[in-house]
Amino acid sequence: MAKAAPSTINQRLVAVSSFYKWALAQNLVTRDPTTGIPTIRLAARQPQSLSTKALRRLLRAVHNGGSPRDVAIIELLAGAGLRVGELLQLQRGDIVLGDRSGWVIVREGKHGGYREVPLIRDVRQSLADYLATDLSGEGEASQRSLWWGRRGPLSHRSSILRILQRYAHRAQLDNLSPHILRHTFATHYLKANPDDLRGLAALLGHSDLNTVMIYTEPSRQDLTERLERMSGIRVE
Repeated sequence: MAKAAPSTINQRLVAVSSFYKWALAQNLVTRDPTTGIPTIRLAARQPQSLSTKALRRLLRAVHNGGSPRDVAIIELLAGAGLRVGELLQLQRGDIVLGDRSGWVIVREGKHGGYREVPLIRDVRQSLADYLATDLSGEGEASQRSLWWGRRGPLSHRSSILRILQRYAHRAQLDNLSPHILRHTFATHYLKANPDDLRGLAALLGHSDLNTVMIYTEPSRQDLTERLERMSGIRVE
């Protein structure tokens, strides 16, 4: 008989415990046998992210068939780690592009924090290409919404999700969301800069380093590779 997974056992324990609490309240039982039984501690899990190969497929799909706007949106999500809400709040003046550098200004993050996120060359180029197109809207250019569609500025998360899913389908990627691209950015950053948790926290807009510790949890494959490196020190 197959054993249930720890998460399944925890769910069943919660269900049984809830039943006995109700039964006690109805005077159907005299005690709760689940009292004092702890749930199983689950192993820490890394947030879901794309592999380098999968990310390249996604970027290839949008570059090969996407509009300058769609390219800029996906490049910015994958290359700067913005939350989708932060992406939608961007105005034209929040993009600063120079010849050899550039950054995006997040004026109000999840917890109200201001931050400036540097942009790599590919992201800068995609934004420059998009900004060179005719942006609709009235008023001062720097205060216009950055993202526009045929019916006006993009303001709903569903708009970004539809754009992302269009190219995810072309790249044969399932269940892709803007937040997975944020996790992908964080995971790839730490692979390139293994000890820079403080830098990652600043880029993601987290004030607590413990929040980014989830990206340091090794996967089973990571642990397997590390154990394989030990094989050279074993005695024959």
